[in-house]
This record gives sequence, C-alpha cells and structure tokens, in this order.
Amino acid sequence: MIQTTRRELDVPLETRSLAPLRDFVRDALSGSGLGQQTSRAMVIAIDEACSSIVLNAKANGASGNLHLSIDIDRTRIKVHVADTGNDYDMGDLTREELLHEFTRSKKNELGTFLIRRIVDEFTYVFKKGFQSELTMIKFLFDRDEADKN
Repeated sequence: MIQTTRRELDVPLETRSLAPLRDFVRDALSGSGLGQQTSRAMVIAIDEACSSIVLNAKANGASGNLHLSIDIDRTRIKVHVADTGNDYDMGDLTREELLHEFTRSKKNELGTFLIRRIVDEFTYVFKKGFQSELTMIKFLFDRDEADKN
C-alpha cells in the first residue's frame, strides 16, 4: 500500500490570500522529500493556478473560497484546487470556449505555459453556479528521480 501525505487549506478568494497560499505550498512540499527543483517548479505551478483563480474572481466581483489540497506519495504529487466563486455571469460560453479564453488571455498566457511545462496532467472542470475544479498531477517515477528533478 502506498502511503499518501495530504495537506489542505481553505482561504477566501481575495488577493491577500495569495501569500499564505504560497507559504502553505512551500511548507507542504518541503517535508515531502522531493528534489529541490521539482519542489520549486510545483510551487510555481500551484501559485500560477491559484493566482489566476483569485485574480479572475476579483476582476469579476466574485466572492467565495478557494480550497487547495496537496496529496504526495512516492509516485506522484496531486494538487486539487476548487473554488466556489464562479457565481458571476460569464455569458453563454461553452466549456471549450471558457478553456480557450483562459489559455488565450495575455494575463494568463505565461502562467498556463508554465503549468503545462511543469505538470504531467492538467484538468479543469467548470460547474456553473457550483464550483470550478483544477487538478494537476506531477509523476515521480521513483525517489531517485525525484531527487534529480
């Protein structure tokens, strides 16, 4: 059986939450035994994703919470970000149009590029009126490889 370490944090969808989010991620990854480079890259990816969600909520006058969970085992890091602040009207955009807008935006272009370069799997699910969910997975094939990353 693979042992998983799970850390969770809930914060308001406000820009003042970004610094505590970063500190939480650094702390969660620091005791995981990951290599320094992998740990720094994952901090960047998670920070970019959470910043994008918080700044988008702020720009649209949304309120709510962001829930971040980080599961780490010897084979992978799984990050799950859910927010309840998507109750603002985005018009009649389809899921594909929304994803295209997210990746096309100049403000998010570099962040999306970094996330896709760092993580191995990236999924986003938008549930209008409920919560949006982002999952990022970084595979660690063995502990020796994790130390090299």
